[in-house]
Amino acid sequence: MDVLVTGCDTDLGRTIAEGFHEAGHTVLVGGRRRDELEVLAKELDTDAYVFDNTDPASVGDLHGQVPAHLDAIINVPAPTWVGGDPRAYTLTDHAAQWRGLFDANLLASVLTVQVLGDHMRSGGSIITVIPDLPEEGGAASAVKAAVSDWTAGLANHFGIRGITINAVAVGRGVEPGYDGVGATPPPASTEISRLSLFLTTPAARHITGQTLHVSHGALANFA
Repeated sequence: MDVLVTGCDTDLGRTIAEGFHEAGHTVLVGGRRRDELEVLAKELDTDAYVFDNTDPASVGDLHGQVPAHLDAIINVPAPTWVGGDPRAYTLTDHAAQWRGLFDANLLASVLTVQVLGDHMRSGGSIITVIPDLPEEGGAASAVKAAVSDWTAGLANHFGIRGITINAVAVGRGVEPGYDGVGATPPPASTEISRLSLFLTTPAARHITGQTLHVSHGALANFA
């Protein structure tokens, strides 16, 4: 299986790429920062694609670079906004936070799928990762809802070609103080990688248009 993982210049993207590689798949790594990508590409003996998936021109250049056929696209956000204490935000800071999260978590996936969707083989999978547990009413929560709605809306479009599309999100079980089913649960990044991998298998062909939560056994609405 040929898999493109974006955001591989982040720890989460790297973990997911390594997970697919260990499962025996051909992994193509993408992201903004060349140095990090080239190190990972060398370790996985694969190709690296340096691009900014929030920039239409940069994403558009991928069309002629990546293989003509892909089995899976894993969208991993790589946020550029580094905020401080929200209580001290100026109006400009608030705007930068919302735009940064929207671009990294939704727009990047939209542009990637728009350009590379026709590269997908029938029976393939598209997965968008939502890596943080958002607070209700905040920018991250609004963006998560938008990603989920976009994912559900594209299910019928890609379903015609036998392609599933889902989102994988961090759930409430990763909050401090909740150990889930086991006393020492694995890191959320490892669980996200495992769930993403499962969603590309024949056993998950009936799952599409969904947002699934990695929660160490807790319900998504656990309070």
